[in-house]
Amino acid sequence: MKKLLKESLPHKRYKHSLEVYETALELAKAYDLDKEKVGVAALLHDCGREIPTRDLLMHTIALGLPMDEVEKNQPILLHAKLGVYYAREKYGVTDPEILEAIQFHTTGAAGMSKTAMVVYLADLLEPTRDFAGISEMRQLAKVDLEQAMIKAYAQTMRYLLEYDLLIHPNCIDGYNEIAAKFKKLKLNL
Repeated sequence: MKKLLKESLPHKRYKHSLEVYETALELAKAYDLDKEKVGVAALLHDCGREIPTRDLLMHTIALGLPMDEVEKNQPILLHAKLGVYYAREKYGVTDPEILEAIQFHTTGAAGMSKTAMVVYLADLLEPTRDFAGISEMRQLAKVDLEQAMIKAYAQTMRYLLEYDLLIHPNCIDGYNEIAAKFKKLKLNL
């Protein structure tokens, strides 16, 4: 898998994939998750990036993959759907949990598995990433998955707003699901 991925991705993207893989395995250990599933999902999370950004929309249409209005207007998001396609067709992945992690590694979503959350966080927190508060978020990710997800969603939305980018509804749904859970817990205390 690594060999094929290395041949398919630009060097910098391949190195990022390896960093996400290592970060995800650390988190998988912290949450006693299936390391093979997490590892495959993390390694392949950006396999759809073998298609240059300018061609993502065209490739998605050519393959007949569904897309929503946000994805049409911000085609970079389509690399996740293409990633699911390539994971299945090129790398032989059939496990729904792995495919879900690849699909939602960029936007997040409500109802994500722990594997998908770990891959989302690993993509955001891998060692080459840098933003205000990342050290604290890295520590939090090792002890409280959902609290780390809340902070990760907030970081993602701040970034998108700062650069006048669209926020996918899946991101908002994922944030709201966890935020509502914490709000209920506070109210029941």
